[in-house]
Amino acid sequence: MARRPSTVSVASFGSIKSLAELSHSTSAPTFAPPSPLKFPRSVPSTHSSSVQSTRVQDETADIDPDELFAKCTIPEVRAKQVQLRSDAEAKQEELRVMVGERYRDLLQASTSIISMSKSAKRVQEAFQETKDAIASQQQPSEENHTSSVGKEDSHLQTLQVLSAHIKLLLDAPEHLWRLIEREKYFHATWLFMLARVVHRALSRDDDQDEDSWLNQGVNVVEQFPLIQRQWETISHFRSQIVHRATLSLRTHEKSPEDTCATILTLHILESRPLTDTLTTYLSQRTRTMHTLVSKNSIIMTNAIPNGVPVTQTNGHPPGASKPAQSKRIPPNDRLREVKSSLLILVEVISRTVNCARNVFQSQRPTQPALAIRVLEQMHTESPAVSDPETKLPSELALSTQAILSGLPSSSYFALLPAGIRSYKPYVELSSASSSVPGPFLEEKLRTWFDQSCSILRDSLDRWLLELVSVKSVWNVRSSLRKWLLTSGLAKTEQTALDTLFEEAVRKRVTAIWTDTIHGAKELFLKALSSLTPSSGVVTEEFSPLNSIYLPQSVPPPPLTGSGPSAYELPYQTYRTALQSQLRGRTPRLQTFLNILEECAASLQKDYARISLDQSSKRLARNLVEAYLPEAKVFCSMIADALASTTDELMNQSDTARAMKNMIFLSRVAVEISLTSPFLNNIGCDEVVALQFRDKTGLLFDRIINRWKEHTISSAISVYEDAKFHLALSGPSPALMESLHAVTTSLHSLGLTHHPSQLTSIASSLLSLFIDTFTRDMPNGDTGRNVQILNDATFLRCLASAWPSEALETSSLDKLIATLHSEVQSSGGHLQPDPEQAAKEYLMRTQMLLSALLPPSSSMQPAKEGADKMSALLTYGVPGADTTFLPAVELVKVSTRFPLLLVETR
Repeated sequence: MARRPSTVSVASFGSIKSLAELSHSTSAPTFAPPSPLKFPRSVPSTHSSSVQSTRVQDETADIDPDELFAKCTIPEVRAKQVQLRSDAEAKQEELRVMVGERYRDLLQASTSIISMSKSAKRVQEAFQETKDAIASQQQPSEENHTSSVGKEDSHLQTLQVLSAHIKLLLDAPEHLWRLIEREKYFHATWLFMLARVVHRALSRDDDQDEDSWLNQGVNVVEQFPLIQRQWETISHFRSQIVHRATLSLRTHEKSPEDTCATILTLHILESRPLTDTLTTYLSQRTRTMHTLVSKNSIIMTNAIPNGVPVTQTNGHPPGASKPAQSKRIPPNDRLREVKSSLLILVEVISRTVNCARNVFQSQRPTQPALAIRVLEQMHTESPAVSDPETKLPSELALSTQAILSGLPSSSYFALLPAGIRSYKPYVELSSASSSVPGPFLEEKLRTWFDQSCSILRDSLDRWLLELVSVKSVWNVRSSLRKWLLTSGLAKTEQTALDTLFEEAVRKRVTAIWTDTIHGAKELFLKALSSLTPSSGVVTEEFSPLNSIYLPQSVPPPPLTGSGPSAYELPYQTYRTALQSQLRGRTPRLQTFLNILEECAASLQKDYARISLDQSSKRLARNLVEAYLPEAKVFCSMIADALASTTDELMNQSDTARAMKNMIFLSRVAVEISLTSPFLNNIGCDEVVALQFRDKTGLLFDRIINRWKEHTISSAISVYEDAKFHLALSGPSPALMESLHAVTTSLHSLGLTHHPSQLTSIASSLLSLFIDTFTRDMPNGDTGRNVQILNDATFLRCLASAWPSEALETSSLDKLIATLHSEVQSSGGHLQPDPEQAAKEYLMRTQMLLSALLPPSSSMQPAKEGADKMSALLTYGVPGADTTFLPAVELVKVSTRFPLLLVETR
């Protein structure tokens, strides 16, 4: 860009020079100036310096040096000199800038002008030469014009055909990539072979051939090296098509038509026999199955928190995964994963076999296999048959016209020769490589199917291990059987798969049931170990007041707006606790029995589920046969474990504590044998159940006999250690204390809901107490004998409440007779009617001693037409005017007792 010219004129340079010379010739003054002047030292810009110089020029243009020296002092003249010198230096700098920049631009502009002038001159000369050449030419004759036009038209047509060949080679690579990306390998094969034919047509250089390009005046090889380079680019697609087509055979979701097209790609492009393509196809599907098996195995292994990861994650060692990654997968999600994995695997098997039959096997005698029909259509020159049954799908009924129409500028390829436009890959149907014999196909499919079933069997066994419930396993079985009905496989293949499924399901269900039994066994043995002396755990005692008559706390109502689940859980908890209380089960006893009952209920629920399906009767029968030995061993183990724990408790030194644990074991034994649904749900037959009941019955009798000895021994020792005081009538407090201890022991057995066992134990216990009492009572002084006589009389009254066959009182009668004669001989005081006194005392203590009395259902009321009180008191209502004698010794009332504040309720 041109700079703006300076405004300084040439005249100013002369005035400045004269002033400069004048200042140099002047001598320096000797006096100081009155007021010194200051001048800027910096060089101003170009525009400001030119303005300043113009102003100085105007000021000094009319000044005469003599007048200047006359008017100004020496310092003022020197100041003028300095100012003019600085202006001169600024002008010099401006000149240097203009020479360095503006002058260079000026030179470049002048050079461009000269070049433009020369170019214009050459153009003018060219126009003149053209004009002279046109003027010097003569008019051609009509014949020469016609022949030259014909030759030019023929040559133009040759070039157009050649351009169509080259255009196909240029467009082929891009379109081949598109076909490969869309997995249309058969189309890509056809286009590749067509490009190869075009390249061969362009490479013909035979002089003897009239249609060769050399005879038409075109040397293609020398004049168009692009053709060879383009073919080298296209030739690499052959390996790409083969590789991609081989890998695509692993995809099992493809239709039989797409699979047939891929197989024919390998057959045509690599000249493979169809038998080899079948082998390749099956081997690729085997790789698919291995990939699915390994992939799903890794996913499921990483999903299990208890499993050890087989690979490292982000560089962390196995087992060092983050807590968020070790969350347990919900059972429904795990079931969904197992089911989907198995269905995909069996789908690969069915699609592979069915697709192979569709491609290589004739469906009907009049309809060849799909691959054969495609090859026949390629071999024949006739158009495709319009029969719907034998008509080929559009993706298999290919032609060169269809391939060319899909290329860009397809109308341009109409210039190609007819031989290229009607090209078809060569197929020899009579060759053995173009067919697959039926026996060979079936043998190959049978071998591959057996190998796939082996892979499926291993995967099915491993994946079913992820399922921990029979319900989930049965869900998978139902899905597999439902799929099998629509698989389209042959009958023999369906039978083989069905047998494989049933065997895997049978093994897994049996394993789950076995694991359930083993888990219950371990829990039960662990619970029994808490009763051994080394455990240090004290077993709870049964008390009717605390176990039966104590009301359960009602759960509080949930918050307002809560859903149904907020009501369901507290209600179920309260209902279960109430049912256990009504059945007389303490919390610890319920915990013991839940281990067995929940296990048996789970097994029974599973068996009921698998028995609903009519088609699974045989499998259910096989499952029961495989499971029954474990159930028998389980029942035998329970009885043996109870017996061994009892033996260990009987050898314990702490008799009182061991007796509490043995009583608890007796309750466990009787509950399992009589009231628990364990035996019915566990699935054992009648023989095993009877043997189990016999073992637990013998164990119960053994514990009860040991308990009777301990109870009677404790009660008699209480009676013997008591101090006797003379009583006017009735039994002694020592006897009542002993009988009360026996009654409490009877209640602690917890057999309230087993009246037959309780009645038998009560009668035998009372009989044993009477026998021990009559055998161990020594003779004493008269007062003691009187009291013993009264106690014996009360015992005989108590025994008379039982049927005569239940108790034997002959020894007690002998003791009473002996004591009566001794008291009379010693002059002791006897009651006038001891039998009546004993009966009256029994009326007063019948509620206290109710456990030692027979059940009320076998007793008659004391009086006819009695009221509610008499119906409750079976042995009569005691009189109100009778002097009350306490059954046990009571301490005297303290004198301070009336002063105590007693809260009234």
